[in-house]
Amino acid sequence: MDVRSHDLRAKQLALEDTEKELARVRDQNAKLAQHNAALRRDNDKSTAENYDVRKEIDFQEGRNADVSIQIRDTEMRLKEKEEALYMCRRDVESLRVTTSQGRNDNDDLLGQKEALERHAAVL
Repeated sequence: MDVRSHDLRAKQLALEDTEKELARVRDQNAKLAQHNAALRRDNDKSTAENYDVRKEIDFQEGRNADVSIQIRDTEMRLKEKEEALYMCRRDVESLRVTTSQGRNDNDDLLGQKEALERHAAVL
């Protein structure tokens, strides 16, 4: 009976150890479940933030495309204005030359007129 009592006692101790181990594993499992839930919340939050960032990126890409079109249009208008300015400068220079020639012709004609008037006054 001693052997049986000893076996029973050994089984009792093994049962207690197993129950303690089971309680420890359950506690650990509960902590891991809490940790897992926290990680899921973090994952959901990160997913939502990523979605918001993607939306912002898409918006910025659209805005960049619009700004690129505006830049291209502005560059085209600038080129047109530069060409118009070049033409105006060319016209102004042409008018300066024409005016200078007109002055020279006018001075020559005034000189001839004065010479004719002096000649007529002498006669």
